[in-house]
Amino acid sequence: MKILIGSNVHWWNAEAAYACTIAKLLQDAGHSVFVLTRPDSLNEQRLKERGLRLVTHIDLNSNNPFRLFRAYRKLKKFLLEEHIELINPHRSEGFPLFVFAARALRSLVPENPLPVIRTRGTTRLMHQHWLNRKMHSDWTDFHISAGKIVSERILSSVTIFTEKLKTIYYPVNCPQLPLGSQKDYRTEFQISANAKVLAVVGRIRPVKGQRILLQSLSKLLQEFPDLVLLMPYRDTSENEPEMQALHADISQFELEAHVRLIPEREDILSLMEFADAGVVSSVESEVICRVAVEFFSVGTPVVAFPTGCLPEIIRHAENGLLAEDQTPQALTEELRKILVD
Repeated sequence: MKILIGSNVHWWNAEAAYACTIAKLLQDAGHSVFVLTRPDSLNEQRLKERGLRLVTHIDLNSNNPFRLFRAYRKLKKFLLEEHIELINPHRSEGFPLFVFAARALRSLVPENPLPVIRTRGTTRLMHQHWLNRKMHSDWTDFHISAGKIVSERILSSVTIFTEKLKTIYYPVNCPQLPLGSQKDYRTEFQISANAKVLAVVGRIRPVKGQRILLQSLSKLLQEFPDLVLLMPYRDTSENEPEMQALHADISQFELEAHVRLIPEREDILSLMEFADAGVVSSVESEVICRVAVEFFSVGTPVVAFPTGCLPEIIRHAENGLLAEDQTPQALTEELRKILVD
């Protein structure tokens, strides 16, 4: 099947990674897949690295009506010339153009039903004007959500049959373990042989809750004096306020010997496997929560706050532990359980 996936986002965020992973899995399964994205973007770079075919000449993100009309004509031309059989938009930007183009081509090529399957990975409220409701309820064939929390928001916003809505969590291939990397991380990061290791992965941002985790770490050191926290991070400069606040907290709690800040590198998955437990301390979002699934894929249990879809994907005491609330005390309690085990 020839499929066009719309991932017209500039940054490499969870939504972009979700669309990329779906596209790669479909391509590996033998489908002919194109991904429409923004030119000269980090998303384009990541998609190229994964060997996906890209469409970058159609700008669906403009606010200029003349440019949008030109984009609509280019989109119709592409769909027709490439004989696209399924459209899968992942973003709100440009979604109407996908819908209108599909409806127009169904009239031109009746033998190609050209279904539109809308994937949604955010809990943001949908616009409630009549056209948006019409597009989602009547002119979209199926809906995919990245979590039940998203499905509930969709069903509360538009009238659709539940059988037209499916939840697909962030998919990941489970590699053969142990991973190929045999690096001596204990030597590299000066970790003693018997020390337990925690890892939290992601951008340094207030919503990610790393500073809450530092409070838990300071408490846990009373029982686990050799405990080390690995913090691989990306997209964060040293002069950003949250990074400076993080350094200040590390100094205030005297955690310099126990925290390893690790700029982005290629072996992050191996570091996640090396850790005794992964931590997802986010206090907002985490609708897709790629990092938790990646910890699962390398056999590392997760301790997390009950944020976003994390209560859906974490089976308490099976693949991880879920804190009762978003407080340092609750996180400390669950981390203590996993460190004692």
